[in-house]
Amino acid sequence: MNEFDELVGIVKKLREECPWDMEQTHESLSRHLIEEAYELLDALASIQKEDSNYVQVKDELGDLLLQILLHSKIAEENNHFAIVDVIDSLKSKLIERHPHVFGDVKLDSAEEVEKQWETIKQKDNSQSIFDDINSKLPSITRAFKTQRKAKKLNLSYADYEEALSDLLSEVKELEEAKKLEDRKSEIGDVLFSIINVCRYLEADPEIQLNKSTKRFIERAQYVEKYIDKDSDIDKLWQEAKKTLEK
Repeated sequence: MNEFDELVGIVKKLREECPWDMEQTHESLSRHLIEEAYELLDALASIQKEDSNYVQVKDELGDLLLQILLHSKIAEENNHFAIVDVIDSLKSKLIERHPHVFGDVKLDSAEEVEKQWETIKQKDNSQSIFDDINSKLPSITRAFKTQRKAKKLNLSYADYEEALSDLLSEVKELEEAKKLEDRKSEIGDVLFSIINVCRYLEADPEIQLNKSTKRFIERAQYVEKYIDKDSDIDKLWQEAKKTLEK
């Protein structure tokens, strides 16, 4: 693709001529990579069916791609690998881990594909399917990934209703806990169960939580704008909900 080659050339020129880009290292860019990933998540959460904001998603994908190109260019300068090697590695991995597409294996569901993926990864890299779960991942993402992997061991509920029942039972245990430490432990189980329910709804918990947080902020800003010393907060909150839903 000419566009991709041109972009690689732009990044190369930045590394050679821009004082800021020339100073960057893998370490200094790390926080930018994380920030760009979260900005993309925020953009994805803002997509509305009636008014999709795909322009923002496009821009944030570009910002994330820039981080990948910069890390690849730095690695190339240090004689480790170049962006073409990243692409070749990804191509090989995708073909190897999709024998039902590029080979003669037959799979009929997304769940079967996930189990096959984990089997191939385990054979290549580790003794446990959980070994590649990064402890530095955000807690929600780490829990979600753990639950998906657990499906391979059949440590999973049959359907959404069973997952929801487990969530309600965890809430009940939280309600019945008497000691502070027990309540803290139970709230962790409730959070874990909520994330599990998200999985059965095919809803990314990070995106759904971002959406809920965004809605809360918008409603709170409405309250902030119209509140005075005589305000009925509950009434103002309900007014915010109705007004912002229009």
